[in-house]
Amino acid sequence: METKNTRIELALDNWDDYVNTLTTLSDKQLVKKLDLIHIQSQLALKNNNARSSQLLNIWWKQTVEARILKAENKIPNAPSEIELAIADIETIVAKTKEREKTIDGNLSFQKMHKPKIKEDNSDQISLF
Repeated sequence: METKNTRIELALDNWDDYVNTLTTLSDKQLVKKLDLIHIQSQLALKNNNARSSQLLNIWWKQTVEARILKAENKIPNAPSEIELAIADIETIVAKTKEREKTIDGNLSFQKMHKPKIKEDNSDQISLF
């Protein structure tokens, strides 16, 4: 029972942080979250669990507020881990291509400006 009170207090004390975090979710995720909260609320009411109902009511309000803020302010979704990984890979590929162009450019420059070496062996004979 005490943990539910603590969770209620945390939800109320950190209202803005929770709402801001929720605004980074997609609208589809927020709708799913609201559906789950609704199902859980029905179960809590059926079991006469007032504390759970209170906590779920707070979560519902926070989720609705986040959804409204997201829509009104056109807040973008936070990128998923997969999207971040793809972006990292694309960056690495682009940098690799850039380096290859630089290396290819340097090699062709070196070939064009390669100093000619004289094949004069007369100095080498004097060494013996």
